[in-house]
Amino acid sequence: MQARLMDMPDPEWIKVLRAEVEKPGRTITSVAAEIDIKRSALSMLLSGTYPAKLDKVSAKYAAKVMQLYRDQVFCPHQRRGISQEDCRALASAPMSTSNPDKLAQWSACRRCPLNPINFTETSDERRTHV
Repeated sequence: MQARLMDMPDPEWIKVLRAEVEKPGRTITSVAAEIDIKRSALSMLLSGTYPAKLDKVSAKYAAKVMQLYRDQVFCPHQRRGISQEDCRALASAPMSTSNPDKLAQWSACRRCPLNPINFTETSDERRTHV
């Protein structure tokens, strides 16, 4: 017997998608077009019957969903949406040597492609090295 996605709690970004589709005047087709996913794949995600693991689909769509419908950044480490301000605060926090959770967050922020500090530093480096 195959386990279904519905047996596990939905990731936050799927809950956000479900709420968006349930709004008056919204359809699975229109939301799928906005996030550039096939309508059938979105339908399976929302119904809990998506046949593959959510890792790849989350990596591809979660950030876009959170930004479009929640005005948030999807934090891959926390696996949920956070505000732009919280993202910047976490990314600029000093390394913690006494709290393993904060150290793990610090480490995740350093390698995160969405880190706003990395974008700023990269832009500054380009200007100074030119």
